[in-house]
Amino acid sequence: MIIYNGKYNWSGKKTSNSKPITWWPGSYRLTIIDISKHRPGVYNLKPVIVLISDTGEGYSVINHFQNLAKSICRDFNLDISRTLWIEYFPKESAHMEVAVFKPITRIGSETLYSVKWRPIMPNEMELIKNNLSKIGDLADNLDIS
Repeated sequence: MIIYNGKYNWSGKKTSNSKPITWWPGSYRLTIIDISKHRPGVYNLKPVIVLISDTGEGYSVINHFQNLAKSICRDFNLDISRTLWIEYFPKESAHMEVAVFKPITRIGSETLYSVKWRPIMPNEMELIKNNLSKIGDLADNLDIS
């Protein structure tokens, strides 16, 4: 089930309840898929897939990715550790990388993470292929048809 498919924007300004993703405005293409809805009897360690891609509009968050992930989790009520985070690069033959979050410390109620990137695994790519057939333009950009 597709939870969201569109552009995710931020202004770069602090809101009353949180700091901004970055202090400069920007946007990413964002697709959120809940794969647990397709197979109700199966338990998934990571039942949500988040696909992101830089739109080129504004500031890139590659060095602030944990802030982007936390903001997405807050806005869509997701658990950062139960989500498969994938960045795709449509101009680079649909190259994809997976973000791996490792909690490093807590400050008050906030957890800080280190983020490491790794290539997408074949089983993760297959999972995306099976769940993106309904999104034509994204599937075309990822060359998965």
